[in-house]
Amino acid sequence: MNIANQAWGLAQGLRARGHEVEVWEYGTSTYDYPCDRRIDVSAGMPAYLAALQDALQGGFDVVHLHFARSLVPEGHSLPAYWDLPLWRAMGVSVVATFHGTDVRLRSHHLQEDEWSFYRFADVPSYEDLIADRLRVIRAYASHLTVGSVLDLPYVEDAVYLPKVIDTEDLVAPPLRTDVRRPVIAHAPSRRALKGTDMVLAGLDRLRAEGLAFDVDLIEGVDNAEAVARLARADIVVEKVLGGDVGVTSMEAMALGRVAVTRIRDQVRAQHPDLPAVSADPDTFADVLRDLLSDPERRARLGQEGRAYVERVHGLEAGGRRLEELYQRKGRGPAVGYPGWPLPATDARLAAAERALTRARAAAQRRRGRIQALRANLDAARTERDLAVDELARLRDSLAEQPERARRFGRPRRG
Repeated sequence: MNIANQAWGLAQGLRARGHEVEVWEYGTSTYDYPCDRRIDVSAGMPAYLAALQDALQGGFDVVHLHFARSLVPEGHSLPAYWDLPLWRAMGVSVVATFHGTDVRLRSHHLQEDEWSFYRFADVPSYEDLIADRLRVIRAYASHLTVGSVLDLPYVEDAVYLPKVIDTEDLVAPPLRTDVRRPVIAHAPSRRALKGTDMVLAGLDRLRAEGLAFDVDLIEGVDNAEAVARLARADIVVEKVLGGDVGVTSMEAMALGRVAVTRIRDQVRAQHPDLPAVSADPDTFADVLRDLLSDPERRARLGQEGRAYVERVHGLEAGGRRLEELYQRKGRGPAVGYPGWPLPATDARLAAAERALTRARAAAQRRRGRIQALRANLDAARTERDLAVDELARLRDSLAEQPERARRFGRPRRG
């Protein structure tokens, strides 16, 4: 899986250093990221086995896997990752890179982070399954890496390799400092993970205060269009949950835009010169208010962002780090059996996960409809109470009319 185009970016960095690299991706790509070979897995296990055969004949020195996957899934009574010992027996180095939810433990994340997205997003986390998978991968991988320092607690023997992006085509005019209305862009891949509702609520609060700005909410488009719209913004808000700089913030900084994202202390300690602006749900409105009122600061941060991304997250830097990692002596394969996850159990868990996700989505939709009906019911009750009060007043008025007639007498006949 080419998560956030990281596999392709790392490959480009290695190619620039003279290495032969191929990026294979199974299935479709959500954001139309490039690859050298896209493998149609609709045929099931035969497609995977054909890809494995091609790989075995390819003469590769390194097999670099992403997102807790291997070249062939479990099936036909074979456990997950059964191809890993095959690679090690052939003398091939196996590198596994984890990208977050593939190793993150929900219980730990909730305990250590007050703004964990697990509090606000319905993200499954089967901790026993994660532990089983990690145990097998660790048994056969030469090297383990993570793309965020925040994931090191989950894979303590991993190497932190910063994420990479290709900055060559990320070019935009410098930020202007005149009095025009600034543009704030937000491009969530999944709203609940980024805290989009909190971001939009904060922007509504600032608008109510009289601040003038435009908002570009970027959703449902491919990566090329998203980048083009980020380039037209002044401020790019990536997220207020989580705690690290993601690809969207890196693209924004490479474009010379101000990146706003939540940055935890561990990330700031690793990258003290990071020019992104940190904001959480409590501080977001104040942070944006300051940025909107200071165009000179925005322009300065934009200049610093481009230089920082080229130095830390550029393809050249990523290729150099990965080359150094590949050349290090890795751990040897495990002796004996690591305790394979059972294919049937994995299949049932995956099916249960899909069913649970659908059920939760349906429940969320029902909750939304119930809230709307309750709001309508409350409005109807208010109207009813007002009507009852008006009817009571009319009855009292009618009751007073006979009393008036008796008090003043009937009119005399002529």
